[in-house]
Amino acid sequence: MTLTNGGVSEDDRLIAAISAERFQPFLHKCGGDRVRALRLYAWDSEVARALQSPLRDLEVSLRNRLHRQLVGKHGQETWWDVPKARPNHSGLDMLDRASRTLEDRRPSRPFGPCDIVAQLPFGFWVGLLGRGGRDNYEMKYWNSSLRHVFPEHRGGRDALYNKFRFMLTLRNRVAHHECVFQRHLERDLETALTLLRHVSPEMADRHEKYGQVPQVLARRRAVLAGTEPPRL
Repeated sequence: MTLTNGGVSEDDRLIAAISAERFQPFLHKCGGDRVRALRLYAWDSEVARALQSPLRDLEVSLRNRLHRQLVGKHGQETWWDVPKARPNHSGLDMLDRASRTLEDRRPSRPFGPCDIVAQLPFGFWVGLLGRGGRDNYEMKYWNSSLRHVFPEHRGGRDALYNKFRFMLTLRNRVAHHECVFQRHLERDLETALTLLRHVSPEMADRHEKYGQVPQVLARRRAVLAGTEPPRL
């Protein structure tokens, strides 16, 4: 422990910067060992950064595949304006927020369907694979069109949707800087790559060849023991 001139340790200052509340799950996991908990905090940040890459490509690939499929089915770029393809209230709200964001961001410049597609959140696209409540997305989207995006999937729409929901939760945790160390990250990576292979086999191959997540997962024990340094 290194003391500063004010008699406060460097660890104390680091924990204050993190906040005691945010640091608590790491401290609990490490049995109250603050040094080890700080190492876990650093490793958690490292693995979150590594996971961001396959999650980003999964999100982008999914939205592009679903959008292209629905454009082909309904014959126009703004497929959500076709009455029989109109999303439920939640989906329409996300479309409206995407449009308002674009209007606020560049009020003097027109924007098109591709801009709206890029602005829509991951949850919008994952939601299209769900049940859709009373709007019956199974009939509206899955049976009529989206099932053809996943010809290799076995297990039905619900199983596929649940896997994407897990990835949405993980993506949101990473995006909002929440801890991920408690998750089964090896399984998460396997799920992400399996889903990515459905929507872009080439991108899945790229991540299996160059992805950093396996190496970061393998470093956890050494980082916590202090035999390898954290990578910030």
